[in-house]
Amino acid sequence: MEASGSQGTRNCTGCGRAISWDANVCPYCGHDYRMQMMAPAQGGLGMSEGMKIILYLLSFFIPIIGIIVGIIYYTKPDNESKEFGKMCLILGIVGFLIGLVCNFAFLI
Repeated sequence: MEASGSQGTRNCTGCGRAISWDANVCPYCGHDYRMQMMAPAQGGLGMSEGMKIILYLLSFFIPIIGIIVGIIYYTKPDNESKEFGKMCLILGIVGFLIGLVCNFAFLI
């Protein structure tokens, strides 16, 4: 579905389907390109891999940090932040559950 007078098509970064070059929103998956045009180009999280690893370890060994960091980053709009936040949440929950199991094992 190419609009008349458009410059061609491009593949949607959300679903991969061909959409009109000048489309603001993908008609198939709803990916919004308007925010990308208005915002300056950013490198995602802007966080080094070393810092991510430190936060992953803290998320596992101090679960409350993982849950807080996970919620903060999971609510951000870009996919890289969402993935980082999801991993911190998972590590925080797993760390919490392992802590509970260890506490009950030592009580018995």
